Amino acid sequence: MTLRYNIHDAKTHFSKLVAAVERGERVTICRNGEPVIECRPAAKPGKAYPFGIWAEQASKRDLADMDRPTDPADLDEMGL
Repeated sequence: MTLRYNIHDAKTHFSKLVAAVERGERVTICRNGEPVIECRPAAKPGKAYPFGIWAEQASKRDLADMDRPTDPADLDEMGL
């Protein structure tokens, strides 16, 4: 179900709009009767991995199997 609000009502009842979206409803905010914004629940965050690029690689294979630098010179260069 999609709820529709004009901008003034959306500002006045913002916390109610957020609660509706949290319940899984979609909310459309209109200006002069024309839809401008559609609010929907945000996607749940996936499994978080540290170290930036590892997050991309983790989707391809398990983090435990990833190659990690073990050469002391590489670790020293990285400040580890």
